[in-house]
Amino acid sequence: MEEESTEEAPKEEAPKEEIPNEETPKKIKAPKEKKPKVKKERPPRDGPIISFTGPEGSPKIVALMASLSTILTGNTLFWLGVNNVATRPLVGGLIFIGVVLFILGIILILTIDILDFGDPTLKKIEWFEKFYRFEILLIIGGIIILLEALSIFPSGLLIPQPRFSLQGILSGILVITAAILENMRKNEKEMKPSRIVAIIGMCLTIFEIGFLSISATPIKALSVYWDVFLGIVVLLLLLLSMMEKIPFIPYQWWMVLILGFILYGWVGIVGGTLVLISFILMLLEK
Repeated sequence: MEEESTEEAPKEEAPKEEIPNEETPKKIKAPKEKKPKVKKERPPRDGPIISFTGPEGSPKIVALMASLSTILTGNTLFWLGVNNVATRPLVGGLIFIGVVLFILGIILILTIDILDFGDPTLKKIEWFEKFYRFEILLIIGGIIILLEALSIFPSGLLIPQPRFSLQGILSGILVITAAILENMRKNEKEMKPSRIVAIIGMCLTIFEIGFLSISATPIKALSVYWDVFLGIVVLLLLLLSMMEKIPFIPYQWWMVLILGFILYGWVGIVGGTLVLISFILMLLEK
């Protein structure tokens, strides 16, 4: 019995309680060392840099194309004015128009809400996203059309071009189209965006066919009237495909792609561009 009591004594005297007291300050210092590492890391992105799909993203796709077209038009007009202002002072106004269009194109990209900036300093640019509304798009589209229409007169003094043409205001037309799609999306219309864009393209093609007929000259009359006839046939085929009453003319993406390419290459760039955009929207709506 005495031996058992002697064995239990050292177990009680073992300094087990002092060990956690020595380790506790080490556990407190550990998070202090990790803080600078957390600051160096960039905040994770919520998703991909560009993300829009389905009918909800259709207006943004058209607006993105419109913004890129506006930037390209502004850049072209700017350098056209710079290269010819010495010999044609009237063309100097193209420099101002080009700069304004370039800025409007960049603002459009920032308002579309497709860019996710990872750095906190760049997130201040997302302030422009609140201006992506139907009214703002409509106003910007009207300003772009006005500036593009003003640029046709001085540039016509340098480059011969037809008086009646929608090609010079393509960027503004695309912005107006994006505004129409955004308004119909908010009002929850059942009509698909691809059909709306295709119908707008068909209406503009009718105007372009009229412009072709007016600008026909005796030398180019045969080729012009052939393009007019081809445009009328393509419009009828596109309309019949939308009605879905003829089996061998289906309203499918490949049919819209073929008809849009014919309109773009032979009849009019503006109407053909919108029909080709409707083909892209059809692929996203599936």
